[in-house]
Amino acid sequence: MKKKWLVAAVGVTLLATTALSGCGSGGTEKLNEKASDGSKETTLTFWRAGTDAQENAYWSRVISEFEASHPGVKVELSEAPFGNDMETKLNAAYASGTAPDVLSYTLASVAQRASLGQYEPLDAYLADWDGKSDLMESVAQTGYYNGKLYGLGFIPDPRVLLWRKDLFKEAGLDPEKPPGSWEELADYAQKLTKKDGNTTTLAGFAIPTSVGWTLWQSFVLQNGGLIIDEENNKPLFDSPEAIEATEYLADLVAKGVTIPNDSTKSNENLFPNGKAAIAYDSPTAYANLQKDHPELQGQIGVSGPIERKQKATFSGMRLLFMSSQSKNKELAAEFMKQVLSKEETWKRYTELGAPVVLNSLKEDYINDKPEINQAIFDAVMYGKGAAKVTYAGKLTEIISQNLESAYYGKVSAEQAMKDGVEQLNKELPNLIVK
Repeated sequence: MKKKWLVAAVGVTLLATTALSGCGSGGTEKLNEKASDGSKETTLTFWRAGTDAQENAYWSRVISEFEASHPGVKVELSEAPFGNDMETKLNAAYASGTAPDVLSYTLASVAQRASLGQYEPLDAYLADWDGKSDLMESVAQTGYYNGKLYGLGFIPDPRVLLWRKDLFKEAGLDPEKPPGSWEELADYAQKLTKKDGNTTTLAGFAIPTSVGWTLWQSFVLQNGGLIIDEENNKPLFDSPEAIEATEYLADLVAKGVTIPNDSTKSNENLFPNGKAAIAYDSPTAYANLQKDHPELQGQIGVSGPIERKQKATFSGMRLLFMSSQSKNKELAAEFMKQVLSKEETWKRYTELGAPVVLNSLKEDYINDKPEINQAIFDAVMYGKGAAKVTYAGKLTEIISQNLESAYYGKVSAEQAMKDGVEQLNKELPNLIVK
């Protein structure tokens, strides 16, 4: 039988009774408003996770252009920070029937909210859309769940290999030659590490020791492994491939090549803060380091993922979703198509630096900044994000906790992964129902 996510229904019910003063619009269509010509004005509600000013300005332009091409339509934008704020806002809205028409949100939400019937399948609305075939295959696949298309990926967040050419020179390494294998990476990392006694002051290789699952996943995938069998809800991070990847990273941590850190916290993320010589990080880290340290212009290398058994890296994704509660589904689909158009995809790159997601823009994108964009395009092509399971949060929490145990020598890498699988298997009956 179909497996469904057991949601905290009581919490959602309680949220439904609260006032939605902080949730943007109070519904998906306002019938009491009129356009300037006296006709009814249709309001399309659009919510996005994120509150940064640069992206707010981007969306203001997109909305203005959409309204100009659709007379009688007004698009209302509402924003909330990623994480608990957006989750609370969405839970309250879906419980009270006031969910947005279109939502910009994370890959991790696909399974949970699609399984609850909150996201509308897009297949029928995009059947005659030529742009669908132009989407990169890896991007298109992020929006599928149980054979149906629920989201359109439009802002990738890939991890590329970054290195400091100036520090390579200091260590006697070729600044134009990044490590090409796990063995070279380990060798380079030890040569690049700087210490004051037993304290590492410069990480040869940035390994997140807290909330470290994204880097670890990249190495498992490179080693030919998988994190989980999504269809059968079977954890696979105790496989030989995953254990070997864990042993590799734990050994480097034990040798002191990294500084303890949580890369999800901007003040701890080593590479953009100038505290690491090599890292798997986002293109944003590359840009931020050069912005904060202009003297490093031309001193940061960028390459695609290291290949062991296969090329692989982590690549998150933001997607556009249509709410099942939308009263304006055809109009919502038109808005989504405009955002994924070739013209708009290129504008998103030039205005936000977002990697392109269309095959037809590949050559233009790479040629625009060949020193970095080939690597970024490859990372999107070979990247994989969070598992599309309804318990993705619990899955990554368990992995990260057991990675810490391995990194700090509490248990062996093998035991840490076996412990993690045992913990998740105990939790699964409470997370899914047959």
